[in-house]
Amino acid sequence: AATTPPGGNASPAAAAPAHTAAAMAGKTRAMQSLPAPSAAEARLGLQLAHVGVTASGGLVDARFKVLDVGKVKALLANPANAPQLLASEAPPVMAPHHALRGARFSEGQIFYIMYPNTRSAIKPGVEVSVAMGDARLGPVKAE
Repeated sequence: AATTPPGGNASPAAAAPAHTAAAMAGKTRAMQSLPAPSAAEARLGLQLAHVGVTASGGLVDARFKVLDVGKVKALLANPANAPQLLASEAPPVMAPHHALRGARFSEGQIFYIMYPNTRSAIKPGVEVSVAMGDARLGPVKAE
């Protein structure tokens, strides 16, 4: 059980079970040690770091690593290039229209987009690619 500090509220981190904190720390370490970028990722300046199904299957967490700020800004400045998730024969999973509004990028940064998992299009274990206009990243296996 979480303990409340004198005169204050328990922090969400303090209330989280130890196994959850350990799992989150493990994912962070795994993302920091990503494989070398593919030729496509280097060309786009963006690496697909992680795709995970969360919130009882209702959301998909996609994480991206910025390799080249200029390339990422040029790619994502066009609204037609908003990242979409593609999985087998399911319809594309679209990012919320405000997902990248006001985004600031820096080299080495890992940013995420939370997608509504409409009709459970993405399931753990499914190969997922990301489409941005004509550009493609992945596939990676959804967790």
